[in-house]
Amino acid sequence: MSPKATWASAMLVEIIFTFYLALVVLNVATTRANEGNSFYGLAIGFLVFVAASAGGDVSGGAFNPAVGTGLTLMSGVKDSIDDIWIYWIGPMVGAFLASLFFNFTVHED
Repeated sequence: MSPKATWASAMLVEIIFTFYLALVVLNVATTRANEGNSFYGLAIGFLVFVAASAGGDVSGGAFNPAVGTGLTLMSGVKDSIDDIWIYWIGPMVGAFLASLFFNFTVHED
């Protein structure tokens, strides 16, 4: 997390971009409408690039609890372990909200 960022702004960035990342993955990789297409990596990669570019300066741009934990433990920044909960809670909330949104908006019979 950036020294200039608050925990609330870092949490919001993690939630918002994880929401979009999970939603893109669910839409391009799991729906029947996109079956057989090969743009999954491109769509996911572009979103990760945009999310890291836009939110990386605030939260570090993890958008995944494993990445956030690794970044925090390996950063060498004093007291960075105090902020590790942001990288667990933010992505879990974002992914949960994305799954709810996906289930309410995508209706495949």
